[in-house]
Amino acid sequence: MATLSNAMDVGDPSNFSRILELFSHEHPVIQQLLSGYSVTDADTTATIRRVHEQTGYLLDPHGAVAYFALEDYLRQQPRQPGIFLETAHPVKFPDAVEQATGHTVPIPAALHELLSRQKHSILLEPTYEALRAYLLETT
Repeated sequence: MATLSNAMDVGDPSNFSRILELFSHEHPVIQQLLSGYSVTDADTTATIRRVHEQTGYLLDPHGAVAYFALEDYLRQQPRQPGIFLETAHPVKFPDAVEQATGHTVPIPAALHELLSRQKHSILLEPTYEALRAYLLETT
């Protein structure tokens, strides 16, 4: 099912494999230490809007999902510390963020400069050897 947080829409998320490896596939340990949340698009949008109105910080949908889940966790575990990290920028999700805030997402100067460049692509065979040869001849 498509959501505002499209990286969360995958059937076999790569991060889960990493979690399994970190915990040596010990499911009881994982269940004891980690929790999961389901966040609706309505909650995602409301979180983007609320955080922007209260703090001026502009969350992207992935960050909003993490923030919403962390808030819920901290309500249930009030003595626990909480940190959320996000790596995406709201400009990657302009429609969702603009719908939530009613404002156009500002494009950072560094990205604006990149977007103004002409796109170049090079067709390579999908092999390690082809990529290696290309990288070695261009450096």
